[in-house]
Amino acid sequence: MPPADRSPASYFRSDIEGLRGIAVLLVVACHCGISWCAGGFVGVDVFFVLSGYLITGLLVQELRKTSTLDLARFYARRARRLLPAATLTLLCTLAAAALIAAPQEVVFASRAARAAAAYMSNLFFDRNAADYFAPDVESNPFLHTWSLGIEEQFYLFWPALVLLGLGFARSTKALLAMLAALTLGSLAACVLATAAAPTFAFYELPARAWEFGVGGLFALKPAGAPRLPPRVWIGLGWLGLAAVLACGYLLSGGPGFPGWAALVPVLGTATALAAGAELPHRGIGALLDSKPLQYVGARSYSWYLWHWPFLVFAVCLLPGISLAGKVAAATGSLLAAALTFAAVERPVRQNGYLIARPVLSLALAGVATVASFGIATLALRFGDRLANEPAVQAVTVAVADIADMPRERCVSLGRSEAVASCAFGDTSSAVTVALFGDSHAIQWFNPLQAVAKGAGWRLVTFVKSGCAATEIAGRNGAGLTDLCRTWRTAAIRRILELRPAVVFVATFTSYLGRQPADERAASLDGLTRAMAHTFRQFTGEGLRVVAIRDSPAAPFDVPTCLARSALHAWYAAASCDFARAPALDPAVFAAEQAGARGLRGVEFLDLTDSICRGADCPAIRDGRVVYRDDSHLAGAFTTSLAPAMDATLRTLLPALR
Repeated sequence: MPPADRSPASYFRSDIEGLRGIAVLLVVACHCGISWCAGGFVGVDVFFVLSGYLITGLLVQELRKTSTLDLARFYARRARRLLPAATLTLLCTLAAAALIAAPQEVVFASRAARAAAAYMSNLFFDRNAADYFAPDVESNPFLHTWSLGIEEQFYLFWPALVLLGLGFARSTKALLAMLAALTLGSLAACVLATAAAPTFAFYELPARAWEFGVGGLFALKPAGAPRLPPRVWIGLGWLGLAAVLACGYLLSGGPGFPGWAALVPVLGTATALAAGAELPHRGIGALLDSKPLQYVGARSYSWYLWHWPFLVFAVCLLPGISLAGKVAAATGSLLAAALTFAAVERPVRQNGYLIARPVLSLALAGVATVASFGIATLALRFGDRLANEPAVQAVTVAVADIADMPRERCVSLGRSEAVASCAFGDTSSAVTVALFGDSHAIQWFNPLQAVAKGAGWRLVTFVKSGCAATEIAGRNGAGLTDLCRTWRTAAIRRILELRPAVVFVATFTSYLGRQPADERAASLDGLTRAMAHTFRQFTGEGLRVVAIRDSPAAPFDVPTCLARSALHAWYAAASCDFARAPALDPAVFAAEQAGARGLRGVEFLDLTDSICRGADCPAIRDGRVVYRDDSHLAGAFTTSLAPAMDATLRTLLPALR
């Protein structure tokens, strides 16, 4: 049992070390893509609860013992614990990115590294994840540092909260009340934001503070309260651990998390902690005390830091890497973690000279922070210079080439439900046509505008990135949110009021062909119904519709592939072309066409043959980069398709030409 004058959270506990081991194993397994651990991201929630539990226990013990908090010593301990390993991995990751990655990847990684150095990577990834046209955060080697940003922000305000409750009010009840209020308020914010602003709910401290708060509340639980028989505590411990593991197996991420779902792993972790405090080394303690979990738990922080860069660069070097290859990369990162733990993390944390001099520890932490930020800035400039190399300049231009449409004025951006609309072409024409849809409608703006100018049409746009023109789920559930429904309904109402001669409808659907077989049939049925519903709203009012077939979805980011190939002779994917068949499943187009069955006035525009050549889709066609990412066509390339679009529309819409 713990000494009577010490909090259960304030001394070394092997069960906590074992929980750390389980948490990091869940995270790594999830990131490797192991199917039966798709919910392993809850390992981060376990870490948050453990941090709240341990830090609250340490602060409360110090306050009760000395009636004050030595904040310099507290932050020096945190700096010695976190910064050495984090600084090492940041510098090594930037160096690897400079040697391996494409220029745009180096730039994005460097921006994230600067945010990580400033303890704000969670804010950085929130902003970028919410920006539809930002680079893919999933390929950033610093993505995992978002959770460290939250932890470091937690350390900034938590001591003040404990000091206010226990130091000034001198009442455990007051502290409990404050923690409970904060926890409940943060949980409410998390639940609301999960539906309304999911990236905020996932990445921001106000929506995650409740997880630390639950840990803090359990740390304040008096030993022996409530009084329960040992077998009950043992059962509760196993139940808590089972809840965490079940989440790892059953959850699949995406919409709905964290929200209410996060309560299960959070309360499961807290229950396991409470059971471990009451019955050390018994029940789940027998498992958590095992040597493998103790070994992994001790190195969990370093492993967490190293595993994601290893996986990102493994995919970069071997685009078709298998699950076994990812597991091998993760195992290699454990070796790096073990070396970091032995040579950097533990020696600095246990250095007696630094322990006795907290101000020096903080000064060195400041130097490490400034140096990391500065080196990340230099890496950013290096990436910019690479991007302007003649060999990759065309690729760099293509990445930013969305369309010639003024986005700020003409596209409904971010969380806005307002319908932005702009007129182009011959704005005084008696013939008006409308373009309606998501970012895959925006990509067709350039050729459609050229056709409108040539035909003397007035072209009016109604587009919003990430919000489909139909009631279908985009990747990760995008498109079925209340926000998209509100925007879509208002946009259709505006189009009906406008009464254009033709409504051009375009939506991202090609991803459906890549869904697992057990999901695909239901998705295609849903696509048919959704298309029919949208078509009927227009044809029912006498409007004609031209549905533009979606462009093929590449199996990789095309500009990144081109840039790597141009810069690195060793790069395996010398050709960045891809097969047409898996990129554009004909069953998806058939499902869209089925939605028009029985409706008059619906035509389909298919320009696939102008994008692909026979069975292959080239990354570069007629000297132009075809794609700006893995699914969107580059603006300059789509402009070149205007003659093909015009020729097809002369057949589909002869009365308007």
